[in-house]
Amino acid sequence: MNNNDLKFVGVEAGGTSICLTIAINEPSNVIERISIPTTTVEETKNKVLEWLKSKGGDNIDAIGIASFGPIDLDESSETYGYITTTPKPNWGQTNILGWFSDYKCPKGFDTDVNGAAISETFHGRHKRGDITSCAYITVGTGVGVGCVVNGACIHGLVHPEGGHTFTKIKEGDNDFQGTCPFHKNCVEGLVSTGAISSRLGITADKLSEITDDHPVWLVIGYYLAQLCANITCLLSPQIIVLGGGVLNRSVLYPIIRRETIKILNGYIKTKYLTDEFIDQYIVQSPFGSHAGSIGSLELARRALIKSKNNN
Repeated sequence: MNNNDLKFVGVEAGGTSICLTIAINEPSNVIERISIPTTTVEETKNKVLEWLKSKGGDNIDAIGIASFGPIDLDESSETYGYITTTPKPNWGQTNILGWFSDYKCPKGFDTDVNGAAISETFHGRHKRGDITSCAYITVGTGVGVGCVVNGACIHGLVHPEGGHTFTKIKEGDNDFQGTCPFHKNCVEGLVSTGAISSRLGITADKLSEITDDHPVWLVIGYYLAQLCANITCLLSPQIIVLGGGVLNRSVLYPIIRRETIKILNGYIKTKYLTDEFIDQYIVQSPFGSHAGSIGSLELARRALIKSKNNN
């Protein structure tokens, strides 16, 4: 590493694990990566900070934190930088941005899925080339939706919470009440790992043993297609990228694509909502499981640019 090189740290905080990355000069130039289990707040915080210190924390140019949510993005708020009403037990009202208060470098802060949407928009490797709008959906412990429109993340009252929108219940699925502690049968309550496990009466670690031809995947794909259709109608992104542990199940992609076209029923006229081109609209991330970590590094890069522009 040369004296003029820039050192970015990315913190992708997920409900299951926290991915820490170090990149030099460009977010895609990752030189270090580690995953730390998301256990208790204090234990997780200590492990994160210990690792950063061991990697020369004094020489960081910018940090990007892309966190599971909901989070407070209002810089005028007393709880800016906090994880707020998360369904994850004992993590509500956690000042995750405050973990890094000893580091005086610029810091970027956003949701983990907004971070992933940024990485897909600005560092993507999609067949369609350059894009300026993207929706990123992650399905795992929870369901998150990040959105970039005209090159910028969507912020408003807070940030998009597409995982907690509601769907039309699939015929024959009325007996399943959903697992979301806030809404029961919102999208997250119907398709998260906990929801799938509950449907099947197994623990989450046994999901990998469920075969691709099990009918549960038709149900999960149907609800995720409704989410894709709703996002298409509301935001009209150029691309929808799917990620997260549940979406490692490749059998879901043709189901989601097929059901999305069926739900929209020819109303929105574009070649990308046809059988021939739908695989260029609803896609798997070319970054695989690292989309969010690249996004957190992009948040760091942007924070540094903003700091320089303000000085």
